[in-house]
Amino acid sequence: MERFVLDNEDLARLEELTSQFNIFEAVGMVWQEIRHSHFLAWLLNPAQSHGLGDSFLKALLMKTSTKACTDKMISPVDVDLWDLTGTEVRREWKNIDLTLVDQSRKFVCVIENKVHSGEHDDQLGRYWCGVERAFPSWRRHYVFLNVTGDPPSDPHYVGATYDEVCQVIERLLKMRASATGDDVAMALSHYATMIRRRVMPDEEIQELCRKIYRKHQAALDLIYENRPDRQGQIADALLNMIRADPAFDLDVCQKAVIRFVPGPWKDRPELQQAQGWTRTGRILLFEFFNSASWVTNGLALALTLGPGDEDVRRRIYEAAEKIGSPFTPSPTGLRKKHQFLFWKEILSTADYDDSDFETIQARLQEEWSAFKSNELPLMINLIDQAFPQNTTCQQGQPDSPSG
Repeated sequence: MERFVLDNEDLARLEELTSQFNIFEAVGMVWQEIRHSHFLAWLLNPAQSHGLGDSFLKALLMKTSTKACTDKMISPVDVDLWDLTGTEVRREWKNIDLTLVDQSRKFVCVIENKVHSGEHDDQLGRYWCGVERAFPSWRRHYVFLNVTGDPPSDPHYVGATYDEVCQVIERLLKMRASATGDDVAMALSHYATMIRRRVMPDEEIQELCRKIYRKHQAALDLIYENRPDRQGQIADALLNMIRADPAFDLDVCQKAVIRFVPGPWKDRPELQQAQGWTRTGRILLFEFFNSASWVTNGLALALTLGPGDEDVRRRIYEAAEKIGSPFTPSPTGLRKKHQFLFWKEILSTADYDDSDFETIQARLQEEWSAFKSNELPLMINLIDQAFPQNTTCQQGQPDSPSG
């Protein structure tokens, strides 16, 4: 341990690379896909306060248009000649992350953005159909932006990476250094640095980590074995609370996702309809998302309707809509695979970092008791509403014919 912390030039260099202040890391943006889309929308909008006009928009379009493969798409020459200062940037139009609309050029561009998650529910194909119907005679350009360079599943899209976004930003910083305000230059520089350092693999950081580990493996293994693991502590506390209550049955669990069902749902045959979700085959589960970065960096409790028999899924969804509160089904309708019918935030990201574990335990117990007393009783009858039980006897009639 002494050799690890004393006169360790590699460790000092690694700390230098990773400890520099970054505003985007400070606000917890690294894996927040929505925030990345917000920032990109700001950069792409020529009318925004960055003062770049359509420079970023044109540079990104020129880089991605080199991959265009049909005559309805655009070329770098088109983009270079166009004035795109009138472009409108839409967020979540028809659920699309970014839609760029230029009326004067009769041009529309779709950018579907993935930072941590992947494609689902044939969304690229659905978005393409929607845009083709809405803009039938326009020039169209479809971009699938992601971290790892995964190719789009739909052939109408071209792939783009966050590395290319960084290249565009860094080039603009060099070319427009004298014309860009200090605050905007700092924002662009911090964003590109955050991408390079935390989202995209940084070769120097990777090599330093390998070198330090080879040289100090025993010390690092010891540190890792004794590291504070708040996510694991919270997972253990949640599991213990559920196990302590015989009214619930645990399902397949991980540290980031703890699943369970209330007793009345445990053996209902209608709920054994899941396809490729959990090993129990249940279609409806409560889930604690414990710092599960693809949905939340805090702690949330959800009621999730998984993939399975479409008639069963529809009946459960419609029953939740009919009952109303505390169910919160999506206003856009039933999705093909996973659908949250209920969502409740319990802990924030700051709670994980700033609160002592005793405080967190007390908060978990308080929220668990409130859920069992308030929301759960109203939710238990969901399946009876969706699948009314037939009875063999009517009120006022004998159980069997009299002799």
